[in-house]
Amino acid sequence: MVVQSTDRKLYVAIAEQIRSWIESGDLCPGDKLPPLAELAEQFGCSRATVREALGALRGQGLVEFRHGDGTYVRTASIDMWMEPLDAALLLAPSHASQLLELTAAILAGVAGVAAERCSDSGLSELSKALFRLECAEPGAEDAVLAELGFYLTLAECTGNVLLENVVRVLQEALRSQLRFMQPERPLGTDVCRQLFDAVAAGDVERARSIAYEFGDEMSAAILQKRSRLRQLDREEYSRL
Repeated sequence: MVVQSTDRKLYVAIAEQIRSWIESGDLCPGDKLPPLAELAEQFGCSRATVREALGALRGQGLVEFRHGDGTYVRTASIDMWMEPLDAALLLAPSHASQLLELTAAILAGVAGVAAERCSDSGLSELSKALFRLECAEPGAEDAVLAELGFYLTLAECTGNVLLENVVRVLQEALRSQLRFMQPERPLGTDVCRQLFDAVAAGDVERARSIAYEFGDEMSAAILQKRSRLRQLDREEYSRL
């Protein structure tokens, strides 16, 4: 079988083909994929291209590498569907970059409006949200949820229902970003504390700047993690 990649990278087309087999039931959870050489021959490509494709599928949580044994279809789990950013990172890095830019821009707008309009009661709720984050174990799922809760509370401080709804629509993507970077980026508490101080001081420009810096930090960290994942995939396959 030769996959037609058109204007896409070949490994992306191969990853999508294997994914379609999994979704259709041709490959089931627990099934072992053919050896690397066999897949390369089947798709009419190099082993390196197949490695890229399987690395992408691994990033989506669809397959797992078992040292010395091969590649297997994973059993479906909640995590498999709660980390869409993994797929964006490994299959289409530009999409991940655009998602991060959108997140930073929305948070910057929300932070700026909150700094300008936040009431005393709103500031009190934001302080409670920050306290919950500070009490959460760094790098744990509780920390992710607490950080997400802080951003939602920040949106409520704007008094703008539309801004609140935008953040709520974005929250699953934001949750994925925060989860993907744990525990490599346990800096959420620092970011949220800076945002709280800026909002409390009514410093609109500072609040917006913190949100944009947060976006830049996440982009840089995700690029580094993506590079590490690719390297780990190559090292894993060198042992198969």
